Amino acid sequence: MTPLKATPHQVTPVQQPQAIGSLLARRTGWGRSDAVSRILAAAAAPGVLSMAGGIPAPDSFPVARLAEATDRLFAGSAVRALQYAPTDGIGPMREVIAARASATGAAVGPDRVMVTAGSQQGLDLVARTIVDEGDEVALDDPSYLGAVQVFRRAGARLLPVPGDAEGMRTDVLEQRLLAGARPKLVYVVPHFHNPTGAVLSEERRRHLAALAERFGFLVVEDDPYGDLAFEGGRLPSTDVHSGRVVRLMSLSKTVCPGLRVAGLVAPAELIGELVAAKQCGDLQTNTFGQYLLADLLGDPEFLPAHLAGLRTLYGGRARAMETLLRERLPWLDFERPRGGLFFWCRLTDPRVSSDALYAHALAQGVAVVPGTPFCIEEDGSRVLRLSFASLDGEQRQEGVARLSVAWEKAFADGPAGPVHPLPTHI
Repeated sequence: MTPLKATPHQVTPVQQPQAIGSLLARRTGWGRSDAVSRILAAAAAPGVLSMAGGIPAPDSFPVARLAEATDRLFAGSAVRALQYAPTDGIGPMREVIAARASATGAAVGPDRVMVTAGSQQGLDLVARTIVDEGDEVALDDPSYLGAVQVFRRAGARLLPVPGDAEGMRTDVLEQRLLAGARPKLVYVVPHFHNPTGAVLSEERRRHLAALAERFGFLVVEDDPYGDLAFEGGRLPSTDVHSGRVVRLMSLSKTVCPGLRVAGLVAPAELIGELVAAKQCGDLQTNTFGQYLLADLLGDPEFLPAHLAGLRTLYGGRARAMETLLRERLPWLDFERPRGGLFFWCRLTDPRVSSDALYAHALAQGVAVVPGTPFCIEEDGSRVLRLSFASLDGEQRQEGVARLSVAWEKAFADGPAGPVHPLPTHI
């Protein structure tokens, strides 16, 4: 038997390795925006008074009640609270969310509830589960910039729909559907819309539900502000008119954001797929926070009194801010907020853009949000969002004074003045 002859090893020439950036998936560029992170950073920057992010007032947090719940938790079931939990959430928390959902919309059981790490995660899970690259997603224009970012990153083609004080123009949506648009989902913020403050009317909720049933899309109802009406009550969820609704139920604005615990309610045919998507992402939501909030919200006397206090707190701050703005900043035009955390303002002098004002305001130590990040087709160059939630009386006075100085400097620059891009440090 002839022995095998060894063959010389052929060495492949070493090529220069690809830059790490070239390895990124295409979708990383679709929804790239650092607007949210810059807004949050602005709120924490030293010396800056923030009218930017939707940051709840620190004095609204039920610290004493959470401390009591923590003591009870460690005295009784600490091991369970420190252990892994089911992906869809612990039973008591899902029951609390189901009860709250049933009180504000269609009756639902815990089997259709998932606990999420904030409602933003719920929005991302819905997008990743429902939206394929190239699918249409309809939403208000302007719209919540976190939603715009999520849907773009999912590869969606955005279908902007105009709105007014009564929310999304569902008549315009119907026209576009009849003309051939086929969104997989329609995203709405039904109460005190971010950023415009609109409230989706009962008539339009019914119409939206009817369109969902007729054309087969999913309604995603993101409702962090529904309990923050300064006068009157809240309207029932769109899910009382259709079973094709996903509800995102934040607790960040009504309890506190730091625990990152929220609820998602979905149709029975969809909830299992959403749970599977969450399992791939983080396995589960903060167990300890779930037990704390289940204890707190399980007390039937807590939430009504707490929400009444929030409405008084934020209603008072909104009225105080309105008085200041009308007295000191006559170049701003806005509607009186009916609830929520924001003023949506228009600059009345065309010689100053919201981007220019933003840059000068930041230089004066006050943060606002220019309108462009919220807008899809609408012109955001003359609008901006101001939050009144987290500043006390003295800070409001100082913040408005700084904004007045910023306006004077932006006005002095004029339309031919220097370009003021959004800085990357806030």
